[in-house]
Amino acid sequence: MRRFWIIFAVVAYLGTLAAVIHAQPVQTPGTLTAEIQSALEQVYTRALPGAVRIETIPEGTGSGFFISADGLVMTAYHVIEDTQSFRVVNSKNESFPAELVGYDEFRDIAILRARVNAPVPFLALETRQGPRVGEPLLAIGNSRGAFIAPRYGLVNTVERDIFPFFNSIAISTTIPLAPGDSGGPVINQAGRVVAVVVAIGRPNGVFESYLSPLLGLDEVIGQLKTGRKRDVPYIGVQLFQIDDETATTLRIPKEGVLIRGLLRGGAAERAGLRGFAVRRENGQEVYDFDVILEADGRPFNDVTELQRYIRSKEVGDNVTLTIRRGSQTLKIELKLTANPTRRG
Repeated sequence: MRRFWIIFAVVAYLGTLAAVIHAQPVQTPGTLTAEIQSALEQVYTRALPGAVRIETIPEGTGSGFFISADGLVMTAYHVIEDTQSFRVVNSKNESFPAELVGYDEFRDIAILRARVNAPVPFLALETRQGPRVGEPLLAIGNSRGAFIAPRYGLVNTVERDIFPFFNSIAISTTIPLAPGDSGGPVINQAGRVVAVVVAIGRPNGVFESYLSPLLGLDEVIGQLKTGRKRDVPYIGVQLFQIDDETATTLRIPKEGVLIRGLLRGGAAERAGLRGFAVRRENGQEVYDFDVILEADGRPFNDVTELQRYIRSKEVGDNVTLTIRRGSQTLKIELKLTANPTRRG
């Protein structure tokens, strides 16, 4: 289920994580002293009534938190994506059915509405000042069989690249998170939520947890509350980096990015782009493929950079690709779609 996709990045996307952040060594932020942890434990006690467990059908568990007295809940979008229904459970073990209000897939945040019977405690958001390197933070989640439990750690970096499907300003920390913590609040010493839990990984063999920051997102959050649903835009291709060996084998310049395959029903397939294929002609192997040289007139020689450019746009936007196909150079306009492989 894709609701586990990002928090299971340690398994499914380990290679990508390591490749993307290889050039950014993990910093040593300092030490979480007993005094600081004691202060964060007090923050946890005050914040606990506003934190929730999210239970989904098909069976799954995530975390979240109330952001308004009338039952609005913030969580990670991948917690509830592709689910049939879900409910939130508060610290008193009271259960409330909930529905999706809005989401931003790129930032991996979502707003739900729980059908509460009375005003509920909620957590304040910090959108004007982000955490600093070395700052101690508290996360509240539901991993390892725990129920709305605290996790403590320090900020490693505030501008970590994870992978191109997620925004490029994730916060990396030492907080010992695990599956089930996705969507939980990450709170500073002032008791305000600065980020949402989204992923874990082991770049260079060192464990890190990743957060989607709330800094500067007042307008975005306001849009989500009113029902905005922002999907990540797709061309509908699987891409391959052209290295020296590939360029030599295919006898092509080391420029652009190779289209390895097409996603069924995607914009690229509908526009007639070609994935990599091998056929035999007169007893010889012949390679058929397209190479993307430019998008909207901008050259791209790196898969990640091209993916990031596409992700910066909106579903429904048009993009003009410059394609090399054999000896031909073609201009092909595509309309970006949501993930064509998504069910429903």
